[in-house]
Amino acid sequence: MTWFKWHALVQILTAAVCLGTPYNACAEVPPSPGTLSLPPATPEPSQSLLLVQQLPGVSDTPEFDLQRSLETYGAQPSTTSPESFQLGTFDGPSGTRLANNFTAAPEFEGGLIIVGENVASKIGGYVKADLIYDFDPIGSTDSFDTSTIPTSGAPHRNVRFHARQSRLSLDTRWRSDDDVAKTFVEADFFGGSAESSSLRLRHAYGTFKRLTVGKTWTTFTDPSAVPQTLDVEGAVSNVNRRQGLVRWDQPIIPDFLSVAFAVEDPQVRIESPVLIPGTARTETPDFITRIRLENERGDFQGAFVLRELGFQPEDRPVITETAWGFNFSGAYLVFPDTKGYYQITFGDGIGSYRGSPDVVPTGLDSAAILPSFGWMVGVKHEWTDRLTSNITFSRLSLGDLPGQDPDNLRSTTYFAANLIANPYERIFCGVEYLYGLREDVSGARGAAHRLQMSFGFFLP
Repeated sequence: MTWFKWHALVQILTAAVCLGTPYNACAEVPPSPGTLSLPPATPEPSQSLLLVQQLPGVSDTPEFDLQRSLETYGAQPSTTSPESFQLGTFDGPSGTRLANNFTAAPEFEGGLIIVGENVASKIGGYVKADLIYDFDPIGSTDSFDTSTIPTSGAPHRNVRFHARQSRLSLDTRWRSDDDVAKTFVEADFFGGSAESSSLRLRHAYGTFKRLTVGKTWTTFTDPSAVPQTLDVEGAVSNVNRRQGLVRWDQPIIPDFLSVAFAVEDPQVRIESPVLIPGTARTETPDFITRIRLENERGDFQGAFVLRELGFQPEDRPVITETAWGFNFSGAYLVFPDTKGYYQITFGDGIGSYRGSPDVVPTGLDSAAILPSFGWMVGVKHEWTDRLTSNITFSRLSLGDLPGQDPDNLRSTTYFAANLIANPYERIFCGVEYLYGLREDVSGARGAAHRLQMSFGFFLP
């Protein structure tokens, strides 16, 4: 190979190396006299710095003018702020909302908010790990469901670690007709079995002006009176059901008095007699109305439900009966850092609103609607801006109907006391003592004690 060919090959290899280096670095090397002169190497498209330099309307350094670049390509940064999507209906100041609230939706400010032209979305939720130690037998290991406490059998203890209460939510809002429309979706991991920990839909609803449609808190409950326990189950008499509904809220005195009317998903629990097997039927929705008074210090709510219970014996027509119930609840700031709350619930055939049957057998071939009466009181206190406590006591009593199975639930008691610390912003840890008591129709009793520790991180 001649000297000229060797030098030509060297120049070609040099040019190939320059394809992976900045252009100016290669341009500073002059060709040797009498050798083959190649054109400057073209930068690879994968070099982001060179691509930026070639964009029209962008300066020759990485520190370019974003506003000028957006205008060049027809894009404009949003001038909308998250505050413009806040509305008293959704985000009105609640005088009873203290720290470490596991019931209310995340506030629509700060954190992960995506703002576009006339629309904004907030990503919220939290990660919560629960470490549970049971001193006594209980059937519900992930939550403190006192109705699963056995009244007989050998004693044993239980240890359980899980993170199923962790939640993820998306709050989206936009302006329409000089008002704000909102959709809210939230899920946790209490779906399926304890081993699978599948997603469970908690909320999925939209609201605009006075109309709310979707799945959310039933109109029969008062979310501000739901106890803030580390335990996800909550008080035995507290109505904390979420279900599909169509609701109309009508203000009477703005920011003070309102009424609501709703048709909601009828969930019926019927325990059929042994000799008359059949299926529960829901042929009409539940009709619920409520009246609500609220101000800066607290609220009072009275709700009424009217429902039809259906049961169809095998190969026979559906049998229906009317059921009803009242729920009176409220919360009030006794002191700026102390909130008291309560609830009184009673009626016939409303057990499914709190996890008990609506109809129970009273014999081998007979059944009856089950009356129920429940009450709850609680106090939440902020010791400092980093330390809160909650104490809750509640009791639920079911009707003592003649002919019931001796093993049927007669009454149950729930007590919870916790201490929650916030050592750093959006980080919490706490400990909670839980006590439960179950009494059967026969008079047999069973008690359970639990200690639960929780660690969590609120999404910004």
